[in-house]
Amino acid sequence: MEKTNNIIIQTVKSKVIYIIFATLLSYIFIACSNEENSDNSDYLTLGTFNCEWLGDGVKDINPRTEIDYKNMADIISNLKSDIIGLEEVENNEAIQRLTKYLDDYDYFVGKESGDQNPALLYKKNINVDFIKYIYELEVEPGKTKPGILFQIKKGNFDWLMMVVHLKSTSRYDSTEQLQQLSRELRSKQASALSNWIDSVLTVSKEKDLIIVGDFNDYPNRKTEPTLTALVENPNIEFLSSGLKSCKYDYLNSIDHIIVSKSSKNRYLANSIRMYNFFDSIPLEQAEKISDHCPVVATFNISLHDND
Repeated sequence: MEKTNNIIIQTVKSKVIYIIFATLLSYIFIACSNEENSDNSDYLTLGTFNCEWLGDGVKDINPRTEIDYKNMADIISNLKSDIIGLEEVENNEAIQRLTKYLDDYDYFVGKESGDQNPALLYKKNINVDFIKYIYELEVEPGKTKPGILFQIKKGNFDWLMMVVHLKSTSRYDSTEQLQQLSRELRSKQASALSNWIDSVLTVSKEKDLIIVGDFNDYPNRKTEPTLTALVENPNIEFLSSGLKSCKYDYLNSIDHIIVSKSSKNRYLANSIRMYNFFDSIPLEQAEKISDHCPVVATFNISLHDND
């Protein structure tokens, strides 16, 4: 009997080890597949990254050393992202502190939002045209920011892409009245963005829309939600709704990628991901990069253009 029990125990252990090994192999396969897709000419990876007061080195609110800029550039390089919307960029000189380490990238920095501008970083082999500022999102000048809109083409995929940074509810909102005002402004911005999306899809032949940025809220919030207009819009989808914050993993991510139905058809399933550099470098280095982590997703650009 004892010999039989030992055989059973060994068999169970072998099966458990096999399951664990098979699971690890599957994760490795998925990771390798994502990396191959990002390098494949049939695919394009894009995303968003809030750089937390990326300054030009002169009286910066968030001072950084040259090593800090290099570390941030390394994070961006490791993403293997073709296009990435940036938030909280002071000016051209600030982003040049990064691009001197990123030879393959060009950039556009907005100039309508003081020292916290949205920007676009993109590979030089991609056709990118700045269209205009979307002032509909500037629902209260001085407190809210316009979006920046681009026409982009790579392979068979051409689309409109907007980078946004919606109103925050921060420590500066020190009273309940200020907190409520910030939520109301963000809700108005979400409504304005939803209306803009519907308008473009109605009057324009362009059906491929992608909106990236820091929304300062998450779509599945139950208490005092502010993104309701976007969540309830049947023409779009949050690819990033299930992501958690990297620095505070008990919180939901507020950095998002939204796509229209047409763009969703090109989305590579399960490719949405957050690059958590807090897990890969020492905390003191990570905190000098940003309090946000990049969010990216991959799209098929070889499919026939439907518009």
